[in-house]
Amino acid sequence: MQQPPYGDAESLFRASHQHVVRVAYSFVGNKADAEDIAQESFCNLLAVWARRVATLETDAAQRAYLTRIVTNEALRVLRDPYRKRKLYGADVGEREAADEPVEGKVQAGVELQSAWEAISKLPPNRRNVISLYAAGYEYEEIAAWLGINISTIRSHISHARRHLHQAVPRKRKGAR
Repeated sequence: MQQPPYGDAESLFRASHQHVVRVAYSFVGNKADAEDIAQESFCNLLAVWARRVATLETDAAQRAYLTRIVTNEALRVLRDPYRKRKLYGADVGEREAADEPVEGKVQAGVELQSAWEAISKLPPNRRNVISLYAAGYEYEEIAAWLGINISTIRSHISHARRHLHQAVPRKRKGAR
């Protein structure tokens, strides 16, 4: 069931804050960076609220727009050439990654960058679905969030997987 749109940017952001941080975290793998991205996304939301977001007809459309802002901000952070740390997983995994050989870290970074470049080339609807799926949402949640059928979600994910497998060839263990 569709809900009426949020009346102001703050109420949208407060209602969506956990989701925003979760999406950002799925990109950067670090809670502090995810919180920074959430704050920057809120500033961006405020900048476009009156002319773009406030005019959307449903709360789901407004949340989807906010998710796009978060995704774009997270991708901007990942593209930053001066980013000091490369993250390869959850905070716990970062400590384990420190013990990994440099070649493995470099390869993981190249694969991650290739994956996000491939995702950025997907059509907008498919990119939104993949971003939410990567953030850990189930098909049913994504369908409800975006207001589309579950079969469409499955189709978008299937096509995106094929696209990513072609765009990001991975070196398999044992392969030389």
